[in-house]
Parts: sequence; structure tokens; C-alpha cells
Amino acid sequence: MTTDIVFSDATRLADLIRTRQVSPVEVVQAHLDRIEAVDPKVNAIVTVAQDALAAAKDAEAAVMAGGELGPLHGVPFTVKDSIDTAGVLTQRGSPIFKGRTPDTDATSVARMKKAGGILLAKTNLPEFSYWIESDNLLSGRSNNPWNLERTPGGSSGGESAAIAAGMSPLGLGTDLAISVRGPAAQTGIVSLKATHGRVPMTGIWPRAPRRFWHVGPMARSIRDLALAFSQLAGPDGQDAFATSTVPFDAGIGAAPDRRLRVGWMVGPGFGPSTPRLRRPCRPQPRPSRARAITWMRFASRRWSATSPSTCSTSSTSWR
Repeated sequence: MTTDIVFSDATRLADLIRTRQVSPVEVVQAHLDRIEAVDPKVNAIVTVAQDALAAAKDAEAAVMAGGELGPLHGVPFTVKDSIDTAGVLTQRGSPIFKGRTPDTDATSVARMKKAGGILLAKTNLPEFSYWIESDNLLSGRSNNPWNLERTPGGSSGGESAAIAAGMSPLGLGTDLAISVRGPAAQTGIVSLKATHGRVPMTGIWPRAPRRFWHVGPMARSIRDLALAFSQLAGPDGQDAFATSTVPFDAGIGAAPDRRLRVGWMVGPGFGPSTPRLRRPCRPQPRPSRARAITWMRFASRRWSATSPSTCSTSSTSWR
């Protein structure tokens, strides 16, 4: 049963807990045991939340009382160590911040807890989140659980390694250029770099490049990403970039009242690109384009060529 627990996704765990087929205490203990068993080789976890089991017992009491439960009730989750967690070390992968313990949760962490999630542990990263591998002078190098001689990527590599190895079903990472998507690809999990401003960056460091930075969920299933994002999205009144009040729709499929807008990038993106990289993206011959346009119209999609001003501005600023 323990193996089934640690490799079940968050959505299934929440359902098992809600229907009393497994208790939050069993779920949290199984993941703590998994961390103890495999993390010495993977080195994805930098701090275990000392009150995780106590929180699981409270969650179990709520289930037995028959009260209203959140969508992630009793499900453990992990958090990249650049994201503030109240009463739990958040050292940002740097000796400069060794021993730093925040007083408050980042908005994203608070929302996961409000949904019933239980903070299990903090995960490794490069110093200040600035690198494509997860290695630093404070907590060392994280390894890919599929091959310990390889990297799980960065900067959310500790998070991706923990989820891939069954130490966590769900987590929070941050992304500037590739920091949740790259590690997810390198460890065989999934992640979401949400549209900028959909999830507040309040309580996440570094703050200076916030206009380009994102926070998003990481998991082993797409449905977990959708579930987590539905709890994370929305303004908090503190992050000035997080202003979108559009509710998240996790539905799938085309419908007249739910049209997908497709943007075709024709100008510079986040950074400069070479002609060789742009070549595969050149407009297709007219017959191929005609077929694509016909399909999009049939599927009730809107499409247009676009060159976002925000992308052009960011490209210039990084040269």
C-alpha cells in the first residue's frame, strides 16, 4: 500500500482521503518514509517541515468529523526553497541566507494550505534560482532519480527530482526562462509556467525581476496541474502584476462559448534567436496553411499573427 500511496497522484490521494480509504497520517508518513529511504542519494530535500505529521493528524480529525474538505485536503506538497514558508527554513540556496526562517507564507503556499494541502518539505535549487542545474554551496547538488550521474535540471530541479522519485505528489516551483519546464522534462514529470500575473509572486525571492518571473505547479499528472492551478490563480492585492480576475476553466474540448485563442509568433520572443532556430518556424506552403486555417475555423478557434511587446522589451533588457 505504501508504494501505491507514494506513486499516486495528488488528485487520487485527495479522493482516497475524502472517501476514508486512507488517512492523511498514512499518506504523510509514507512520503516521510520515502524521503528517508531515497533522498540521501537524490538530495532533493533541504528541509522537512517538522509539523507535517501534526498537520496530518488535524486533517484526519476533520475527515472523521465529516466537515467540508478542501480539494487537496490531507495531501502533502513540497515547495522550492526560494518560496517563503512560515516557520520553515527558506534559505534560497545561499550561505548568505543560512538559517533564515520567514514569519509568513508566500501567497502560493497559503493557497495550497487553504485548499487542504500539507506542507511536507522544501526542495533544492541553485543559489538565488539562477542556473540550469540545482547545486549550491549550502545544500549541495541534486541528482536525477532516473540516473544519479545526471542532473534533474534547474532551477526547480530539487522539486522535479522529489516528485519523480515519489517523495512528493505535488509541488511549487518558479520559472524565469525554463526553471519548471526544463526540470520537468529532465525527470519525466509535468509542470505549468502559467501566464504572467495569473499566480501572485508575493513571498518569492528574488523580487527584482518579478515582471518576468512565474510561479507554478509541478506534478506527475496533468490533472494535478489543473487542480493546483485552480487553487493558485487570482490576485492577492499585493503583487501589482497579478491582476487577472478571470476564473480558471479546467475544461477540455471545443465549444462555441469557450474558444481557444492561438497566437502565431512572428517576431522576437523572450530572447534573441538565430536564423537557424527560426527556420523551422517559417510559414508553411500555402496548401498546408490553408488546411490549418480550415481546421481552426472548424474548431471555433481564433488565430492571428502576433509579436508581443512584453517579449520584445524583455529581449532588449537582457542583452
